Amino acid sequence: MLFQKKPKYILKHKNTDVLTGEFDHKGHQFRRVLEVMDERHLPCGVTSGKKCLATLNNWFLGRAIPDYRVDLKRLQKRLDFEDPAELLEEEYALSVSDHYWLVPEDEDLTYEEVNFYTRKFDQYGFAHSMFRSNDFYPSESARLTPNNTTGGYHRKCWVYHNGVLSLYKGSVGFYQQECINEWLASFIAERLGFYFVPYDVYTYEGQLVSVCPNFLNFSFELFTAGQVISTLGPGTEETFDNLLKALELNGLLDERRSLDEILILDYLMMNTDRHSQNIGILADADTNRWVGLAPVFDTGTGLGCFARTSELEEIESYKNGRFLEERNFGFEHLLERVQDLQRFDLSALDGVEDTFADVLANYRSTTGIPDGRIAALRELLSRRIEKLKQAQMRVL
Repeated sequence: MLFQKKPKYILKHKNTDVLTGEFDHKGHQFRRVLEVMDERHLPCGVTSGKKCLATLNNWFLGRAIPDYRVDLKRLQKRLDFEDPAELLEEEYALSVSDHYWLVPEDEDLTYEEVNFYTRKFDQYGFAHSMFRSNDFYPSESARLTPNNTTGGYHRKCWVYHNGVLSLYKGSVGFYQQECINEWLASFIAERLGFYFVPYDVYTYEGQLVSVCPNFLNFSFELFTAGQVISTLGPGTEETFDNLLKALELNGLLDERRSLDEILILDYLMMNTDRHSQNIGILADADTNRWVGLAPVFDTGTGLGCFARTSELEEIESYKNGRFLEERNFGFEHLLERVQDLQRFDLSALDGVEDTFADVLANYRSTTGIPDGRIAALRELLSRRIEKLKQAQMRVL
């Protein structure tokens, strides 16, 4: 924890000194960069030279809980903060998505002492503050967690689930469908042999949450597609082609297969939320070298989770697809991007719609989902699978 407000801090990457700068505690960002010690370890998208301060602060403030987080006001009251960026000054701005941290220049600490990959924390203080609906008064330790650096709209928190560091994420769609969609997407990905993050469904504080293990560890970290594309230059549009270009310029020449898997999954799930933070690139945490695309994650916003049951029969005609900054297209457009549709054994999807319906029914006591919606969702998924099979046949 940053117990005292100091004027000068070192940004570290594990135990590597990256840069030193003056910090503005009122604005919760750097006032001035004094020296870049190791340019090779700058966070992805942070540049040296004249743009260093601006890109550094953009990256640093981007680590904070966003001001559009669901139930943020309740969290603010319970943890006693006004601006989520305040929490970046707790626990050295540590994350469990990367290995960067901020330390006063006069403190002698190692990453092994402070990191949350190996250090335990008060998981329930923050988790109850985020999810509990009735009165709850957490202790000070609820602020001392890696949850201070979680992005995204939905309520979420890091906890140890069955002994594994995992992310709980809530839902806002009809009948809490997004949580079950996360499970379904990983179930489909497993059937098709994709590289994916496994999701489960769990009842927590009287509501559904999706649960996935942290797929990062002491050796690897995550950059977002947005950060990666920004390496092409300021203002570069976040498109499929620019993502490919950025990957190839950094030596990742064989990522079309992984992108095909994302496209196929988004087609089947009718995902409307594949923005630049929902595609990741893995990097070596010791060298900062890009390794490859991260496993597929965050595919909950789909299959009409925000649509009324009466709309599900016609929802496939809506043009609400999204891939990075490309928006408002029909989902058939995703298949136009797939390089090799023939390599997928789509017979592995036989019966998936029935399993989906069973899982929806199993959580009926928590969600209140009616039989009519379960039947409509089963039929919608069945149509998606059949259309994908037909598309594959057309290219034979």
